[in-house]
Amino acid sequence: MLPIRDKLNNPFVVVTLALFIAVAGYLISDYFVHWIKFWLGLYLAIALPIIIALPIAFILQQNFKKINTQKKELEHLDTINKKLFLLISHDVRSPLASLIGTIDLVANNDIDSDEAKLYFKELSKKVKNVNIFLDGLLDWSRRQTQNKPLSFVTFEALQAIKPMWELLEHEALKKNITINTNNLNTKMYADIDSYTFVFRNILQNAIKFTKQSGIIVLETKEINGLIHTIISDTGVGIHTKEIEKILKGENWYTTKGTSEEKGTGFGLRTCLYYLKKNNGDLLIDSEVGKGTKVSILLPKG
Repeated sequence: MLPIRDKLNNPFVVVTLALFIAVAGYLISDYFVHWIKFWLGLYLAIALPIIIALPIAFILQQNFKKINTQKKELEHLDTINKKLFLLISHDVRSPLASLIGTIDLVANNDIDSDEAKLYFKELSKKVKNVNIFLDGLLDWSRRQTQNKPLSFVTFEALQAIKPMWELLEHEALKKNITINTNNLNTKMYADIDSYTFVFRNILQNAIKFTKQSGIIVLETKEINGLIHTIISDTGVGIHTKEIEKILKGENWYTTKGTSEEKGTGFGLRTCLYYLKKNNGDLLIDSEVGKGTKVSILLPKG
């Protein structure tokens, strides 16, 4: 049951209460005064509150609806802003650290001119990949704030995977992790920005939970009319109960990586959200101490 205070926020409840008070007041006064035209007075006691208060109640009700709608929109925008800041702090910091490290090597003359050319070539590639990532991030924020619809197209997995793979390569190299690939030319039908977001988060988690000198394998397969993008790692693995928590997507699930990498828990929740919007799914097969295989399922192109 609603508290009395919440009930009184409804203008029509207030009208009913005013009507009850007017009638009760009239009947009590009649008990002492004995009005000559009793029924006329009773009709007026009923009609006047309705005639005066009902239009006012209707206007107030419309205003309350607008206020509640605006409140929900503001809460939604506030949530998006928090998520956006989490994404920026979590996912932009690592590639920027890689860029800064490369620039410092050149600026401090730690490498000769020939090596510098190679580094600058690599630096250019990394800057482009960071730019692709930021474009995707801005597109995500626009979708959230403007309810922008998803754009479904047929594309090759490699088209979306390559920039994200190169973007995260520095993180893998820091832990001496080898990334191998099999067939990545399979076509699928989905929103490419959504797919890129999901793949990047899954690969980032694979790097995060794989120990030094581990191996990650990327491949795509067609199984029962669905395209499986499979990210397998030789990492620490996940308990069955933890997998259930992840796939339910009800809580912001996060743990530290093998090198104490921190996470926000936002990425996996958003991956599940995007996959649902793309008629896709996420499968996780893992054994503690033996690694994890995550499959991104999407319709065939």
